[in-house]
Amino acid sequence: MFQHKNLEKFIYYSIFTIPVSLLVGVFFLNLNSALISILFIAFIILNKNYYIIYNKNSYSFFVLLLLFLLSSIFSNYFLKSIENVASFASHLLLFFGIAYFLSKDTKKSFNISRVVFYVVLLICIDLWIQSIFGKNIFGYEKEQAGRLTSFFKGEQIPGGIIFKLSPFFIYFLFKQKNNFINKFKYIFLFFLYFSILITGERLPSILSTIALIGFIILNIKFLSYKKLILYSILFILVFGIIYFQKDSIINERISYTFYQFSDNVYFKLYDNAFTIFKENFLFGTGLQTFRYECSKISEICSTHPHNFFLELLSDTGFVSAILFYFALIFLFFNKFLMIKSNLHRSIIIIYSSLLFFPLLPSGSFFNSHGMIITWFSLGFVYSLNDV
Repeated sequence: MFQHKNLEKFIYYSIFTIPVSLLVGVFFLNLNSALISILFIAFIILNKNYYIIYNKNSYSFFVLLLLFLLSSIFSNYFLKSIENVASFASHLLLFFGIAYFLSKDTKKSFNISRVVFYVVLLICIDLWIQSIFGKNIFGYEKEQAGRLTSFFKGEQIPGGIIFKLSPFFIYFLFKQKNNFINKFKYIFLFFLYFSILITGERLPSILSTIALIGFIILNIKFLSYKKLILYSILFILVFGIIYFQKDSIINERISYTFYQFSDNVYFKLYDNAFTIFKENFLFGTGLQTFRYECSKISEICSTHPHNFFLELLSDTGFVSAILFYFALIFLFFNKFLMIKSNLHRSIIIIYSSLLFFPLLPSGSFFNSHGMIITWFSLGFVYSLNDV
């Protein structure tokens, strides 16, 4: 029993190091995620707590895993596909493990939100330094067209990372007791939002805008009209200053988005994905195989179709794509009905909807780096309770 307790502590330590390993590098993030998954399985077996993953909330996900396995078996790219089945299984274990362990102890849930809050705050500050001075604190320069990378050097991903980690940030803002942070919590929230905007990443900017509006609507009864008007004026002023400044990245990205809308390459990728899906309706072509099949039918291709739903359709077939979103909806309603806290409900509604939003361009569903952060964040969202 003592050893089991030590194992549980080690899992907690591993969970707490995920946001730090994100800054250290992809290798450490992948390693830490895999370690948590393995330790979680060991914990279940040693304690014989099989109900943790064998319950009504997980049935659909594990049926989905079986369908992914079948898709790999029938794929012409078996080794590539099966590798991603293992990766998805690891992400599921990470999700259920974090949801389980953090839900057991609200103090640990708060503490992990504190760690992530300061990591996100550090990334945000570094982004503004890079935006103003052209280099971040480590000397990493802006990318082409003024795109920001912060600690991620040549990778234009900090906006997506910040958005995915924002549930922790928001939870900490409204749960902590620090007088200074509490007094200026809405300023911190705006700082988070504008830090995403200045990265020039369109999807995180759109999703964070939806999230901000959604959060205000869901909590408007807790805001006085005086504060609402004051913060609205402040928001408009800051947005206007950033938008109309010389070489504004926000101005450039909005203008470029409308300019390329009529001939957007994403539309061609979507069309290619749907064509592949129609020819492989039942099991798809195998996980993360879009790049191989797309090149057979078009010269305009990518490693993935840049849309979660279409990627699932083309790679894994109709049933898998529908089942995944059904599993998310089922999980959402089961959790939502258990929660009374308006803050928790707001976080659950917003991020259950947006982390796998099917109607906008997205990263790859099977990308290990980006999806680790997504499942890590979703695990935290579903660990929230009213205890």
